[in-house]
Amino acid sequence: MTFRKASKKLALSLGTAAFMLSMAGALTPASAAGADWIFYSGRNNAKCLNGSTASDRVWAGACGSGAGPLWHWGTESQQWNGHKMMRLVSNANGGCLTTDSGASKNDVYNAPCGNGRSGQFWTADGKFLQNQNHSYLAYFNDGDGVYTIPTEDDVTCFWFDEVIG
Repeated sequence: MTFRKASKKLALSLGTAAFMLSMAGALTPASAAGADWIFYSGRNNAKCLNGSTASDRVWAGACGSGAGPLWHWGTESQQWNGHKMMRLVSNANGGCLTTDSGASKNDVYNAPCGNGRSGQFWTADGKFLQNQNHSYLAYFNDGDGVYTIPTEDDVTCFWFDEVIG
């Protein structure tokens, strides 16, 4: 092989590798539909977002095994403020993470997916879980309740995420 052919082959391989790395770096939780996710509270890493197997309850609790702390992104999406918004579905009961809006602190619960609920569309771009009502998922470390609030902050609204499978 001549030097010129080897250089072109190396340049093509490096270009392909750079493209693949840039695409991997552009992945966000909302773009990884089909995988299971765990969301850890930045306020207290020992707490995970959990869904009940028997009710619509959502809370910050133990990051144990089973379906409770597992979530996946639904397939329906919407664009909002430059973010791809998708439904966050509990593996525990198949309900969608839902919130109302209008108050300074809103309840969060699982509800049947659909019915035009804008409070069911979320993004995890960055370090926050934000919904289409411009509310942020928050954990205040005062029990196990999770809520949405209209203003982000690094203490109560910070969430780490991890792909499980």
